Amino acid sequence: MPLLKVGGVDVNFPFTPYPCQVDYMEKMIECLKKNVNGILESPTGTGKTLCLLCSSLAWLQGKKAQVQMKKENGMAPFLNDKENITDEFMKKVAANLQQASGSGWGSSDFVVPKIIYASRTHSQLSQAIQELKRTSYNNMKVAVIGSREQLCINEAVKKETSNSAKVHLCRAKVTARKCHFYNVLEDLKKNSEPRAVVGNVVDIEDMIRHGQKSNVCPYYMARELKTDADIIFMPYNYLLDPKSRRANGVELQGNVLIFDEAHNLEKICEDSASFDLSSVDLATAMEESTKLMEKLIDMAQREEQSLVEGDEAIEPEFQLDELLKLKSTIKDLEENIDALHIPKDGLTKPGQYIFELLAGVGITYESKNSVIDLLEKIVAYLTSGETSAGLHTKGAGLSKFTDALKKVFSQEISGGVSILQHQATVTQSFKVHIHQKEKDKNKKKIDSWATSGTDNKGERILSFWCFSSGQTMKELIAHGVKSIILTSGTLSPISSFTMEMQIPFPVTLENPHVIEQHQVCVCTLKVGPDNFRLNSSYEHRFDPKYLTSLGNAIVNFSRIVPNGLLVFFPSYIVMDKSVEFWQQNNIWDRIIPYKPIFIEPTGKKGFVETMDEFYEKVNDPSKNGAIFMAVCRGKVSEGLDFADTNGRAVLITGIPYPPMKDPKVILKRQYLDEMVRKGNKNVLIGQKWYTQQATRAVNQAIGRVIRHKQDYGAIILCDERFSRQDSIKQLPVWVRPYVNNFDNYGKAQGYLLKFFKTAESKVPAPQLKKKATSTVSHVGCEGAYFQPTAIRSATPISSRRRVESARNVACHGQTLQHTTDDNNKLSSQYQQSGSSKSTTSRTGLIQALEFDEKTNEDGDDSFNLGQASRFGPQKATFKKKIIVKKSGEIIESKTTSGAKNSQIKQKHYNHAEIYLEEIKQALAKDGYRTFSKALRDYKEHGDYIKVTAVLADLFTSTPTYYHLFRKFYSFLRAKHKQEFDQLCKDLTGEGVGYKPEDSISNKRLRQDNTDGPVDKKAKTNNFNSAKLPSITANVITVSSNPSTSSAHLNTLSNCAFSETSKSSKDIIDPPSVTSSKSNSQTSSMSTCSLDNNEKLTDDVMENVNKILTSSNKPCTGYTCSLCGNDAKVPFEALCQHTCCFTCWRQVLDGNKLCPGCGVRIRRRHLIQKLFASGPNLIQ
Repeated sequence: MPLLKVGGVDVNFPFTPYPCQVDYMEKMIECLKKNVNGILESPTGTGKTLCLLCSSLAWLQGKKAQVQMKKENGMAPFLNDKENITDEFMKKVAANLQQASGSGWGSSDFVVPKIIYASRTHSQLSQAIQELKRTSYNNMKVAVIGSREQLCINEAVKKETSNSAKVHLCRAKVTARKCHFYNVLEDLKKNSEPRAVVGNVVDIEDMIRHGQKSNVCPYYMARELKTDADIIFMPYNYLLDPKSRRANGVELQGNVLIFDEAHNLEKICEDSASFDLSSVDLATAMEESTKLMEKLIDMAQREEQSLVEGDEAIEPEFQLDELLKLKSTIKDLEENIDALHIPKDGLTKPGQYIFELLAGVGITYESKNSVIDLLEKIVAYLTSGETSAGLHTKGAGLSKFTDALKKVFSQEISGGVSILQHQATVTQSFKVHIHQKEKDKNKKKIDSWATSGTDNKGERILSFWCFSSGQTMKELIAHGVKSIILTSGTLSPISSFTMEMQIPFPVTLENPHVIEQHQVCVCTLKVGPDNFRLNSSYEHRFDPKYLTSLGNAIVNFSRIVPNGLLVFFPSYIVMDKSVEFWQQNNIWDRIIPYKPIFIEPTGKKGFVETMDEFYEKVNDPSKNGAIFMAVCRGKVSEGLDFADTNGRAVLITGIPYPPMKDPKVILKRQYLDEMVRKGNKNVLIGQKWYTQQATRAVNQAIGRVIRHKQDYGAIILCDERFSRQDSIKQLPVWVRPYVNNFDNYGKAQGYLLKFFKTAESKVPAPQLKKKATSTVSHVGCEGAYFQPTAIRSATPISSRRRVESARNVACHGQTLQHTTDDNNKLSSQYQQSGSSKSTTSRTGLIQALEFDEKTNEDGDDSFNLGQASRFGPQKATFKKKIIVKKSGEIIESKTTSGAKNSQIKQKHYNHAEIYLEEIKQALAKDGYRTFSKALRDYKEHGDYIKVTAVLADLFTSTPTYYHLFRKFYSFLRAKHKQEFDQLCKDLTGEGVGYKPEDSISNKRLRQDNTDGPVDKKAKTNNFNSAKLPSITANVITVSSNPSTSSAHLNTLSNCAFSETSKSSKDIIDPPSVTSSKSNSQTSSMSTCSLDNNEKLTDDVMENVNKILTSSNKPCTGYTCSLCGNDAKVPFEALCQHTCCFTCWRQVLDGNKLCPGCGVRIRRRHLIQKLFASGPNLIQ
């Protein structure tokens, strides 16, 4: 790699840099050496991220050497006094290090600073880390901070839907040491360093893979790696939000902050300090408080009735009276908001009003700590797995109220400042806005617990909005940050961007592009093909003439633009209306023959699928490309890469101004105008800000094309307003020289034709690559969004890397290779499996358990159980020799045709593996040992009552594990399934979907059907060991409905054998044997008619009918003392009288007297009789 001298720093760069890349690195190093802030703009495709990483890490290496030298030689803090250095060589080294690293940083002179690299999404961070791995700085220590959504591998936590629930459940499990993955990490830390285990440069995917392989928590592992990291990667919100910083232990003092993709930073800073709280949120919080109070009262009553101290229920850290007071506070706040007179356009107050509103219900600076502390305890209690049952919101309302209070009281009062002065200072950039939410007439009312005031006046929303991103930036500076660097491809105009940040940026850069003139074409169009004005302003955007002219322009562009064409609209409403008009007026149908059209969806899942289809059409040689219609500020315009053929032109249909009548936009403009009137010259006027918001959205959309030096593309601006000089000045600096204004559509079209012809001849054609899966391409790297663990882990990493060509695979697959040598067979099996253990015989839960335990005993962490089951050794399959026989003869096959049955067994084994993994995660080591012993006993003795007693004890104590209890149904013997279904209904309230045919085992049907002589030559296609009569034997078709069950006759010599497999159930649909005939008879075999002369044997018919019509109704053997029936879910009192569960509940809710003897009953003394063992039971 070339070694460059940039700003006095030696930089290892992967290749000879472009001049603009050298300029970028010089500005970067200048910021670091002088400890100043910088704004650096460099177009997408100029290697901005690579330059940023190489220059900053090269400087950091020099700084580390400088600090190390100071420590070893005991030098003066600023290296100004060199008399103490006797060696001339050391003096020279010290001078060079100081020149490369810059001046010392005072008290942090002996501390190596960290680089904190922030971007908008985890996917953009992953892309940056991949860039780092390809440089010579891949020996630097890296940490990446992520959320539990991305990093958690605990199934119980991953199931939670809200982020707040994940956080609190995770904390509860960690505190109680119930998270196996966290416990493994704690053990690992005692014996070794986490860094030594995972390596230096790791991203989210690496952390997940290591966590799943070693059963170590990736989330807390990432936090451990942060302590010794040289560079830390994290999303914006982790850095800007004070609460997130504290939670993740992010230190700012003395460190360097780099914000990549900073064009959205203004909005992100403002949103991180703002909140919206609706009356529905407050009503939800009250409902949660009410439910929790009921639970506490019930717990108190049970404890009062109990004769034994202590309870298994989790004891809350708060009292009932605290909960009552909190609910009263929230109710008062809702009523106060409801009592306000709200004009049609909403009520706007100064930011200080929020303190007045909260003080009215007793929440002030004096009381805020106790209120917030109480709320956090309640939310933690509600989101813990064992206490959240019965409350579907899981503390969502209270959690939102907590977050709102934390933002209001985020800054503590400084010494010597009055409360009023402090409130005025911290809220000078804020506004309070309360407005009435428009009712959705089609939406049914679901919040039945809302107050009457809310019902009458509708939902109200309390908004606390920040209108100054500078507020957040100033806070970062106040924490002792030495340098803040903002960089992106679209920051223009930089002067206004600097004003918005409200902190000084002495170093600025606007880089040109690395492309040449023949690689870019910029056209502004004033008219369409019919000479009608193109103007997408509010007055004209839905004019039929305008829409027709714009549609006709797109029809023509779809013919002349090769490959991918991107069309961006100002908003979703404009896009939807335009598409609707074109579809109704034959314009849409005129575009489709040239290019298929794809429209940006709103959902993530639909988005990925749509992008895949678009890329597929663009890269299809038989097609002329495709059109993707999207919205400025949408997912497509913000992060996706349309390099080369994916995007040869981008067409902007209008200027995407923010919604003019949106309350937040109105207040932002008013706030800026108010600041200007007060004499603040460092802010924009409202109108200028409004215009630049639109310009930045356009610039971001323009950046989707021309992604590297060998790329080319056209930028078509289809709105006459783009031709104005003030609009051109707002475009990126690299675009402005190439702008061509056209008053005539025909000239613009001709210019485009000439441009594409020239570009195709001068620019090398891109190398066509096989499109990667969506998990890696536009989702994993290019920044649309970052997928959660569950989705990412579904695609094995190994399957994403490469596809081996067929000619490199022996005989196109090992199992198709004709191998006769025994040694070769053994070698083939070993290569396929990676292990000598065979999995073909492991088809049940017991076998999976035994293999799992054996693997654990071996201690081979590198062996993956799932892989073993998928790639186990297989027998070499020989080619079948086709022998033509005369009609009526039976062909004797020399190969066992049991492949399908083997697959069914393998599927059942995989199901067993998954079940065991779930059991492992749910139970502690002792519990899993108990489960294993019960399972073995059941296999050996078939004791149904014993095994279900153990399962009930393990899995029915909390609703969280009910599903594990029910899943055991798949592994029961057929005769026990009906009784287990009823037991599930009794204990969990939900059955397992029992059907009568579940009680028929495969073995029983096959045995009942083998009474006649067996022809050894007759073989089934599905069962290796099933012996069926060659001519007279028949098979049974069992209807799932007992009342309509019947047996059908299938002639073995004429019917094709078919099998329907149901997962993990012993069901056999009618098998029939295929008699081999000539090819001409094949089609008639599948539609053979039944032979009415052949009948089922009486014995078989009698057995089937006995199974299907048996009335095996569950009976516990206990008579209920209240209802007189067989006791359903029987419970026995100390007086030895038994009642149904529901009957006891009726008694306890009433006079609490035993219906049998009149003795007073306590709930605590009732003992459940789990299984049928009563005196009335008929044996």
